[in-house]
Amino acid sequence: MTLLLAWRYAFSKANKHRGVSIRIAVGLGVGIFAILVTVSFMQALQNAQFDHIRTYESFDFHSAHTYSLEEGRALAKELEQLSGVKEAFIYKDLPVLAVDQAGDNHPMRIRAIDLSGDVPIHSIAGELFTSGGVALSYRNRFLGNPVTITFLRSGKQVTQVPTQRSVPVTGIYATEYGPFDGTTILATPEYLASLIANETYSIGIYTNERSIRNAEKELSPYDVISYKEANQSLYQAMELEQKMMALLLFLLILVIIVHVHVSSKRLVGSKQREIALLRTLGFQEKKIPLIFILQGLIVALIGCVLGLALTGSFFLLYPMVRVYIVSNLGLDLILALRFGEVGFLCVLILALAALGAYTGSRRLLRVDIMEIIGHGELL
Repeated sequence: MTLLLAWRYAFSKANKHRGVSIRIAVGLGVGIFAILVTVSFMQALQNAQFDHIRTYESFDFHSAHTYSLEEGRALAKELEQLSGVKEAFIYKDLPVLAVDQAGDNHPMRIRAIDLSGDVPIHSIAGELFTSGGVALSYRNRFLGNPVTITFLRSGKQVTQVPTQRSVPVTGIYATEYGPFDGTTILATPEYLASLIANETYSIGIYTNERSIRNAEKELSPYDVISYKEANQSLYQAMELEQKMMALLLFLLILVIIVHVHVSSKRLVGSKQREIALLRTLGFQEKKIPLIFILQGLIVALIGCVLGLALTGSFFLLYPMVRVYIVSNLGLDLILALRFGEVGFLCVLILALAALGAYTGSRRLLRVDIMEIIGHGELL
């Protein structure tokens, strides 16, 4: 009986305030949808950015010092014997200016990396790592073959001398990280050594441990730098961005919570005549708040279900726009939600909806029945 009355007061066709209940539920559903989608994109963007920096730019660790080709390879083999090290390899970045067929310069880099480097680089055409040339990304194939590059190399009379070379392109590659593709030309250490006189290389390290602290203890005698230390300014900027986004989301959640709480009280307030009628008919006053608490819970629950349904529909449709996001951001975002956070948000909304309905009904129970019937809505 109580549940039927609560449903009637919320969504019955005979209820003149049915539209108010529907608008509250729809507004709540859209708000939950906006929060969950924003949170999922924020978390996916940051996770993808961190993972790609860790994979392509700084690796898990890299050496603070440089070594010759022979010394570097020997040290890499030594590091691979450590239990926490998955793979160690030499690499070197050389800043260059690449000239396209129209004569425009593009700032890029040549990344010389040993063949054992386990970087997820996918071959599109040709051979990527050969002693006879370089590999361009699919995005930079417009530079032509051969590609003309300008770089600095050690001179006999001065420290650095600008040098221009035309280097053959032996392969085309692609990765999941657009910024890497847009700025990187791949080569072998031997081929880079044939271009420049300086043959010093760094060592990149992938670890078996997901915890940087555990691997760092084992690698501490070798003077290495973690990817967080190498990109400290970027991490600080992204942490600030995360805090600002969390603040905005908190304000959005606060607005939704206030909306739910106030709307529940107003929805109960619009039922003053019904409450007076129930009291006149001898309905137990202690059960009247329960009716309107259930009414508020029903409206809030429908809003939560609608928000979750909209979010689930968006996740199902997301693969259709995933290619567009990858082409524009250069990041392959995998959306996910933490069910604990979603559950906490829904429980919080339901609790405040019930609280608003309870406080509103208790206020009306303190008003004399004849005042409500004689004067209409008082609150």
